[in-house]
Amino acid sequence: MAEVDTGIRAVVTDFPLFGGYEEKERFFLVLGLLLSKQISLARAAELAGLTRVEFAFLLDKLGIAYEFLTEADIEDEREAAAQLVKELARTASRPLAVKKTTQTSAVAR
Repeated sequence: MAEVDTGIRAVVTDFPLFGGYEEKERFFLVLGLLLSKQISLARAAELAGLTRVEFAFLLDKLGIAYEFLTEADIEDEREAAAQLVKELARTASRPLAVKKTTQTSAVAR
């Protein structure tokens, strides 16, 4: 077990981001909680001391894929988009009602 602890400590110490060991260790703990879906992205960012945008940017730069939506959320979004497309197609096929207005202009003589 001591060899594993030493190996983990070396990896954490060599991680190029964050200043001290404790900050790096916290980041890896937060990352593990996020990827195992124990906490949200917002909570992970908060625990890491970053904004959500900064944390998401950091994940992207590290090449860590993170799904913001669950599979059910994705399906709901697809259904909503399909419904919107149908509604837009239905309204586009109807002629637009153009309201005629009468403008009067006063011309100075």
